[in-house]
Amino acid sequence: MIPAEHSPAFRALFDLYNRRYLLPRAFRCINLYGSLEAGVDRQRPILYIANHSSWWDGLLLFHLWRRSGENHHYVMMDEQQLSKYRFFRKLGAYSVDKSSAGASRASLRYSEDLLLAGNRVWLFPQGDIRHLESRPLILQSGAAHLLRRVPQAAVVPVTFYYTQGLHSKSEVSLEVGRPLMEDWSVLDRSAIMAMLQDELQRQLDRHRDRAIQAVNHPKSVQPPDPDRVIEAVNHPKSVRPPDRELLRTGLSVNEKFDRVRRGRRPAH
Repeated sequence: MIPAEHSPAFRALFDLYNRRYLLPRAFRCINLYGSLEAGVDRQRPILYIANHSSWWDGLLLFHLWRRSGENHHYVMMDEQQLSKYRFFRKLGAYSVDKSSAGASRASLRYSEDLLLAGNRVWLFPQGDIRHLESRPLILQSGAAHLLRRVPQAAVVPVTFYYTQGLHSKSEVSLEVGRPLMEDWSVLDRSAIMAMLQDELQRQLDRHRDRAIQAVNHPKSVQPPDPDRVIEAVNHPKSVRPPDRELLRTGLSVNEKFDRVRRGRRPAH
């Protein structure tokens, strides 16, 4: 097993590269719905579970961590991938070798120790990258095993949704769901897995519906504003605005072209 090796200096340098170069080249905007630790006692261990449909998920996670001001986040990563991209260790990644039962148990014990020490642990329980629209979501048993070992942990589902529609660059949003706080010790693994799968899939489907509505009715989505958030909650058929913009880049190709056509100088 390859352990994480947080490096504050490297994290700061990579954050600059990630938010100034990597993410702006790929995405027009990155929006966040919800808050990472809303509704959870800060002393309580938190296990985050997320769908996994893109290579970008890990870099978006790191961007989210940095924007949240939290430095105690760790994510489990496939050992072959972490062996190739070892710098992810310095960002908080540690490995799991799914081909070996013994190695998988070692990674789960490491995850358990991280949680008990007050860190935040992230799992992609689908195990591998799956198409964004694959249904049903099939989760591996690692999260259930971990919750049986740390029954006081809260589980927070997080979904990623990528959209390509109105602009030349993709748009991506992250949604942080309501925390699940159960006495996991009284549930067997199959019951825990079913609960996690149902919650993550329902959240992803709602997230998809919102993304579709935003593309179909773009003028109804405005920048984050408390009054509009309240309005969206009271009238759920309206398009809920994001709670926070994590990144917004310059104009996309089609927007630059439209400006040229209108006789304006294109912005970068």
